[in-house]
Amino acid sequence: MTFESDAERAGATIPSAISVTNLRVRYRDGAIGVHDISINVGQGQVVALIGPNGAGKTTTVRAITGFLYGEGTRIIGGTVSVMGQNVSGWEPHRISRLGVAVVPERFKVFGNMTVAENLKAVRPAPRRASRKDDLDRALTLFPALAPRMKQHAGTLSGGEQQMLAICSALLTEPRVLLVDEMTLGLHPSLHAPLFSAIEAIAKTGTAILIVDESVNLSLHMANYCYLLSNGLVRAHGDAAKFGQDEMLAAGYVG
Repeated sequence: MTFESDAERAGATIPSAISVTNLRVRYRDGAIGVHDISINVGQGQVVALIGPNGAGKTTTVRAITGFLYGEGTRIIGGTVSVMGQNVSGWEPHRISRLGVAVVPERFKVFGNMTVAENLKAVRPAPRRASRKDDLDRALTLFPALAPRMKQHAGTLSGGEQQMLAICSALLTEPRVLLVDEMTLGLHPSLHAPLFSAIEAIAKTGTAILIVDESVNLSLHMANYCYLLSNGLVRAHGDAAKFGQDEMLAAGYVG
């Protein structure tokens, strides 16, 4: 099922920041985790991946960022392109040089380092004007981190660790940002502030692909949405119209 967007009806084309075509992924145990997924994230767009557990959302994010291979998982079909480069099979450090940053589902921060040390460990973006200015802009989104610069990251709350992970990603001045399960396990009161921060980042022109269990907030923020299930794209289209789909109303995504 497809919901045509206004841009598509007008024939407009947006240069791709991420293009995944007919992706097929096999897990270490031989099972096929992604059967056939094609998605596109235009430059400056926010795109949401939604779907039930086991749909292939996180696997798709890891395929884009190169983090599949440490787990013994392999792309066995299709292509992944970032900023016009075919990155299928590339290692994460090569992909990051294209301006890609990821806030992963797990292992977000260095727990035995302070907040300041976590932020200092981030390699500066080559096009930055001032590291201090970059840090000030990042902390503007999350002022709660400012008084905790000397605190070990492992002692922060889950929400504060998520804020720190996003700030670290921003210091690389990403052209493309992928955020996986941003609100998982966090108190609902933190969901809206985190989404507001991602929305502010998107307004700078960064292309964003987000996976999150907070479907309503994801659809409210996103330009476009893909619904995944059992390693396939079941529906896609303009996020505002997608939210009215009967499959979502029926709880199809869990």
